[in-house]
Amino acid sequence: MRICVTCSTRCAVADAFWEQVLTLLFPHKCFLCGRVLAGTGWLCGECVPPYAGVLCTRCGKPAADCICWRCDPVYAGATAPLLYTGGAREGMYRFKYDGRSYYAPFLAALMERRVRADFADIPFDFVTYVPMHPKKRRQRGYCQTELLARALAKRLGLPVSDEFIVHTGLGGAQMEQKGFDAREANARQAFAACKCKHIDGGTVLLIDDVLTSGATVRRCAALLLERGAQSVYVVTAMTTPRARRGGKMQR
Repeated sequence: MRICVTCSTRCAVADAFWEQVLTLLFPHKCFLCGRVLAGTGWLCGECVPPYAGVLCTRCGKPAADCICWRCDPVYAGATAPLLYTGGAREGMYRFKYDGRSYYAPFLAALMERRVRADFADIPFDFVTYVPMHPKKRRQRGYCQTELLARALAKRLGLPVSDEFIVHTGLGGAQMEQKGFDAREANARQAFAACKCKHIDGGTVLLIDDVLTSGATVRRCAALLLERGAQSVYVVTAMTTPRARRGGKMQR
């Protein structure tokens, strides 16, 4: 919603009107199954999101899949509303790679609920996000983490800053890295701090789309702390459950 000091109510009504008009011309599709929707919602009547449930409050993984034993999370806490599985995984793919930028408000609303539940007493100073390399952003047309950050920040009444972390363009795609150590090494190459910017203390809410090994948010959180943040908390749209076969957990 656009912010207007003199006519915020009228702007909200206008935005709602144009959202309805655009939805009639370009109908939304269910985030989970991709079915065309009749209204302005995000889910069809048959789909139920795979809510994350109980998570480790430190690393942000499902309680049974905690990775705190493997490394220091660096960030003070992490959470996510959904599990990266089934239809949610497909919905995230469409959000990131198929031009469905309109899913950002839906995911941000779910993220807000987890932030308010899990970080209720944390006085955040601003929101920031895991950046995308400019070339990749131009190719895609938008940065999905920025869309999530701005939508969530609006709901929380917080400012957004993108001045402290940059994507170097080095290394490969994080999702293509195999294994914990490879992801750690790739994240160290891919992200760096803006040397000319310093954070004057404060508590930062860091946004990413999916928490897998945590290497990306650990690297970005460490950079924010190096630049002067007092503490960093993480919220992602989804967190990955550890793969299980035959009822046994696979590490």
